[in-house]
Order: sequence, then structure tokens, then C-alpha cells
Amino acid sequence: MKLRRDIAVTPQRAGAEAWAEIVKLITGPGSQAVDQLTAAASVMATLLTEEDYADHPLTLKGKCMRLVIYGVYGADAISLEDPDPLQQNPTEGEWTLFVPCPEEDLDWTRDALAKRAPRIQVHGLDETPAELAEEKADATQGFAIDWGAVS
Repeated sequence: MKLRRDIAVTPQRAGAEAWAEIVKLITGPGSQAVDQLTAAASVMATLLTEEDYADHPLTLKGKCMRLVIYGVYGADAISLEDPDPLQQNPTEGEWTLFVPCPEEDLDWTRDALAKRAPRIQVHGLDETPAELAEEKADATQGFAIDWGAVS
């Protein structure tokens, strides 16, 4: 199941507040993921202040869902309400958070997050991680139209 949530960032929230809202959204009570996500807070707060996430979402792939999280900035962020809570905890069990990152920040971000939060995988803005590309390919193969039968 694929879900989308939009998170208001600047000027409604600073990067750290936006990250805290994301952590609240993707973790449940007693979640073991909180430690890694909290350890990544300073790096993620820095990245979220850049407006790249309006077009390049964070993607959380868990055992029960794929969640894309877009950042909303500027005037649109001011009027955006908090996201609806999820019905399931996407960080329960196995999960990975894929974080697109500008090229100029890629090296230091990868280094910092590899040590602090190994379940967070950083990739370039225009790259698609293999795990997400495979999922997309599987989804498109599962749907075919027999146009001859339609005519």
C-alpha cells in the first residue's frame, strides 16, 4: 500500500520541528525506530530547510506500506494542517527511509547518517535507489491491458 503525507516546513516550522513531526508520524508508542530517527535529527533538520522535498519526497519503505513524505514550503506551508495519522506503524519491523539529497551535501550526509542512523539511506535528488526501482517495476508488470479485447 502506498500512502502520501505532506509536512509543512518553512515558514510554519523550522527544519528541526518538521523532522520531529515526521518522527511522530512514522513511529508508534514504544517504537525502536525513535533512537535512530532522533540521532539523525540535526542532519535531517538541515536538509529539510532546503526546498528540495517539495519535488523529491522522503520515502519510507516498511513491511506494511510505502509512505512518501513531501515538504510544503512558503505560503502553502502556512495554511497546511498537521498530517492525518497513519493507521499502522511503518517503522515496525524492517524498514528503510530513503532520503534524496543535493549533490553538494551528499558526501557529508551519507557519512553522518551511516554512523547515526543506518536505516536511513541517502541518494542523489535524481537517483532512484534499487529497492524502490524494483518495487516500481513490479507494480507496472502487474498491470496489462489487452487493447485487442477492448476494441
